[in-house]
Amino acid sequence: MARNLPNQIRYQRPMSLSPWASKPEGTGNGSVWISMKPRKILDQFSKGAGTIATQELNTEFVFLAPLNLNENIVHHWEAYESVASRMAQKVRSAVKLGSEVKGMLKVGKEMNLADISKSGESEGRSIESFVNTAYKYAPNSRIPPIKVDTPLYYTNSDRRQIVFEFQLFHEKTSGTPEDMLINPIKELMKLSSPDLKSDINIEFPYMWTIKTIPNEFIKYTTCALTSVQPTWNSPYINGLPSSVNLMCTFTDMSPLYAGTIETGSIINVISEQEAKAMKAQGQRPSNDETPVFKPGKRVNERH
Repeated sequence: MARNLPNQIRYQRPMSLSPWASKPEGTGNGSVWISMKPRKILDQFSKGAGTIATQELNTEFVFLAPLNLNENIVHHWEAYESVASRMAQKVRSAVKLGSEVKGMLKVGKEMNLADISKSGESEGRSIESFVNTAYKYAPNSRIPPIKVDTPLYYTNSDRRQIVFEFQLFHEKTSGTPEDMLINPIKELMKLSSPDLKSDINIEFPYMWTIKTIPNEFIKYTTCALTSVQPTWNSPYINGLPSSVNLMCTFTDMSPLYAGTIETGSIINVISEQEAKAMKAQGQRPSNDETPVFKPGKRVNERH
């Protein structure tokens, strides 16, 4: 059975501070808030960066930002294996093999392997003793001082990931502990999870838009909520926690390019109406065109 859409409400924590009021003085001055808005994924199409059909909701989670916000951009560069570097590897391997063969021949010449084998059978000579004897006769192996410098070349970039650790408290003037702490977190857990429709069919988890308010110095438009980790804290009052440390990990669904940082995403996001029209016409979204990024403009995006 498909789940119902979440309640069309805003979960704002804490309630006592206004995320939009710019006060000349007081606790609300200079506050930064994290807005997390889910969108229902109706369908996904894979080609290039992909296309996602979504349904807009009126649900929003607005939490006071933690003291530190950390973003991490990870790129992968590897050493280029040129012809010269591969030749150097072959030379090192050949020298190593030659030294080992020479050493084995010398050990066999200096030691009578037949007598050692016979002695081992009759007297129970240990393997350790044999190795110690062979070590005395084995020559040193030459290590060639060969190195070919190789340039680094770009291979890939990890998708962006951002982790928030919120501190949520029960505000006695604003509602019950269930309303302030438990219900929002349970809703986050449900929205991050798939839902079972039948024996094998599922509904996708929700896609998220993350941004800072009032100024969007952090913005991710196509995120997956990959981890929800609440730590319920004492003192427990009437059988319920008084506070919770909530860690949420979001991973960008869009591959990382320079344009991703500039615009938020390069994935095509289409509306429910567009997806229905395409299905009715037997079409599928096309990503054949190569995105061209220009300052202040996002190409191949449909909202």
